[in-house]
Amino acid sequence: MKSKTVIEAIGVNGWKRLHHFRHYYSAGWGDGSGKPLSPRALEMFYRFLEFADFTGDTKPSVFLTDQGCIELCWEDASGKAVQIEFLPAEIEFYIESQDSEGSVPNSALS
Repeated sequence: MKSKTVIEAIGVNGWKRLHHFRHYYSAGWGDGSGKPLSPRALEMFYRFLEFADFTGDTKPSVFLTDQGCIELCWEDASGKAVQIEFLPAEIEFYIESQDSEGSVPNSALS
């Protein structure tokens, strides 16, 4: 995925955070137990952005989890929370407006 597309999807601040996360090469960040960014989780995150269409003026917030995975959080058009965590083998999600949470294998990304 091109950097311009990433910046368009998650904004400049999100891109800066993601760039920063990519430089955690060893475990021990945060409180000492944080793992480095998972290359597979990052790949799934980039693939998701190819399909994602975020509505509204606010870009999603980007987080690095203690397990070394990427999490996106934003509000949908109705102001309800949406959270997606990209793990090496699956994607976990929570959609407040649908009172829905679960996971899907990475192969179901499209």
